[in-house]
Amino acid sequence: MGRHRRDVIFVASLALSLVAVGPVSAGTPQRVANPQAPEASGSPAEIGQWTHPFEEGGAETPRCQRRDGLLKGEIFCKVAAVTMAALPDGRIYYANGIEADENVRYHYELELGDRTRADRTRVLDLRGAAPKWTTPPQEAGASWNPQVKPGATSFNGDPFGVVGAPGRPGDGFIGSKWGKLGGPPQQPSSPPDDKPYKERSTFCADIAQLGDGRMLMAGGTDYYNEPSLMDRDEGAPADVGVLELEGLRASWIFNPKDDSHTATAPMKYGRWYPSLVTMPDGKITVFSGVTKLLKSTQMGQVRRTETFDPATNTWTENYVGDESETALPLFSRLTLMPNGKVLFNGVGQNFGPNGTDAEEATFNFQKMWDPATKKWEIVGPALLGSRGSASQVMLPLKAPYNEGSIITFGGTIGIPPGEAMATNLSTVTTVTKDGKVTNRLTKGQLNNRRWFHSGTILPDGTILASSGGDKDSLQLPGYEIAVRQAELYDPATDSWKAVASEARDRHYHEAATLLPDGRVLSGGMSSVATMYGHRRDQGNGFFANNEKDSSFEIYSPPYLFRGPRPEIASAPSGVAWGSQFKVNMVGSDEIGSVALIRTGSPQHGLDTDVRSIELEFKQDGSTLTASAPPSGVIAPPGYYYLFVNKKSPKGLIPSVAAIVRVGDLVNASALGNKPALIPMRDSSVAGNAGSATPDENSSMNDFGECTGCAKGERGGVRHDLQQSNPALKQVPIGADDEGPMQQAQQKATSPPTISPTMNVRLMRPMLVG
Repeated sequence: MGRHRRDVIFVASLALSLVAVGPVSAGTPQRVANPQAPEASGSPAEIGQWTHPFEEGGAETPRCQRRDGLLKGEIFCKVAAVTMAALPDGRIYYANGIEADENVRYHYELELGDRTRADRTRVLDLRGAAPKWTTPPQEAGASWNPQVKPGATSFNGDPFGVVGAPGRPGDGFIGSKWGKLGGPPQQPSSPPDDKPYKERSTFCADIAQLGDGRMLMAGGTDYYNEPSLMDRDEGAPADVGVLELEGLRASWIFNPKDDSHTATAPMKYGRWYPSLVTMPDGKITVFSGVTKLLKSTQMGQVRRTETFDPATNTWTENYVGDESETALPLFSRLTLMPNGKVLFNGVGQNFGPNGTDAEEATFNFQKMWDPATKKWEIVGPALLGSRGSASQVMLPLKAPYNEGSIITFGGTIGIPPGEAMATNLSTVTTVTKDGKVTNRLTKGQLNNRRWFHSGTILPDGTILASSGGDKDSLQLPGYEIAVRQAELYDPATDSWKAVASEARDRHYHEAATLLPDGRVLSGGMSSVATMYGHRRDQGNGFFANNEKDSSFEIYSPPYLFRGPRPEIASAPSGVAWGSQFKVNMVGSDEIGSVALIRTGSPQHGLDTDVRSIELEFKQDGSTLTASAPPSGVIAPPGYYYLFVNKKSPKGLIPSVAAIVRVGDLVNASALGNKPALIPMRDSSVAGNAGSATPDENSSMNDFGECTGCAKGERGGVRHDLQQSNPALKQVPIGADDEGPMQQAQQKATSPPTISPTMNVRLMRPMLVG
């Protein structure tokens, strides 16, 4: 796991990437769309269809602009959908990530701790003919860092916190071992009391839906330099320090009724990249995350879980002894199974912190956490061992709900840091009600290797894989190849089919979620700069675009082109577990299935709570009588899309969904005296007419230049010289000029070659998530 191995991985990764890429025609707006699979061809009824990209402000508004904010001439860019949630009223809530890293002039390691701001949020409304955006009153949410002490600096803080050890039991491997030895607990971090706007980032917090439709976010990031030697905010000529990322103890709630953000009581443990799972009773449990990323000596992530009670807005630590602790990777892929336990399937974001965990060998095993006993157990080896940043989606649950299966696809293979190259393998894990676990490879594998992609369950029971990259972007940022081609997994054939491709690179920090009309919203992308420097993009036609992307695209699956859709006339706004309820249809189409799909809440590529439950039903003309899920183990309380799927010779055709609250509803008012909301009666309009700013070639960016800004706001070294030297006025600057290097790159007809005997030394990368 040393530097030599990482250098070998980087060089091999780069070489394989170049071998896999074919020639790119000059000026092509779509860089390398599909490095492994040929472009899918066919009609929309065969491969589906994507809308054009669209974004807030459209193409008429520059993606970024300079204005005097926290820093004179600071760069502000449009919000990219790194975190996303579908709301009970049909709108979409989303939040940015790595806010303000555009202001890094030289390198993340020296400057990012002094340049970040609190991530901003937006609400996207696709219910009408055109997309609309609103800004919540508290644009940056309600996060904060409870660890900050007034007056603390990089030099006068708690020395144990600066070191990151020994910490407390539960903080990590060291903290728990220290506690067993009887050592006095110490704080695991010592953040400076610097800028409040830097102490409350939503980036790397997870998000989950509460039973009443509010959204809970927990964890996040406080960026700071430790130590901080120079700070532009304080009048210094540059930011100079050593970057640190601290996991936040904070949690907060977004309420869609008034778009407000409200802080809750904090967690006990700071968590950067935790995972949230909704329990059968509506409480939410948080797993993993790290207290401090870059200079921690904890040798691993937080070992203990905590559970949030929405009735009291407080967290409770789940600890009854050693079996309440386990080692998990960051951002663990976790699923509540029909046996009432939470399954860890060997998958997480494996490259962090610093690629190590004292007990990382246990990442190769499947584990289960029992909310009743608060204990972990190892149930057996994962089929492919530990996997990094694969996607994981539960397949539709079917009555009598005695077992559940999850499909895990893509990612990288191996415990941290793992292989740099992504895999195309997909597996299915099945857990029975009595806890028996089986694993198998799917009959057909992915057509594209994918890392950190999205997986979305569709109304007809198929799974959409979208976005992602061909390698681990944290190991070699700037040298990934984006996978634009989407794919569909069909449980009936146990195989993947390549379908239509997106127009944009969305290979890291992107999100996708199902809309009420049966389409899939894909958006965002906030990747890190090339090798954590200041340049966003290689610009050579071979590697992915690393520029922050605030645009969205919407995918219409093939089932929307099979003929007229069934239509729900009315459904109850709430249904109780174990009850029967009626759905009134317009007409009497022959219905093949009825599905409840939990409204999505993905945090760049992962949605631990997403699930589809196929309901037993009877049809009498235009009336359906359906049986609700039996309990919160099968359908945790909250809001679900209710889809009715009509039979057709080409396959199922879904209705537009009604949004229904499912749970322990015991009286008539709770069940709903009014029909369920059907927010998107027209399922093919919103987003089609939007526009987005074009991608740019920022490989020639000067230090301090603004990618995505209007030319007059670019800034940078050459810009400053031009202001003082009229003879330089005509020298092209910025990301969109057509200088000699860009022209040469566009004329390239074949990829460069790398000799396997080449002596290449690559720097060990930073980790910013």
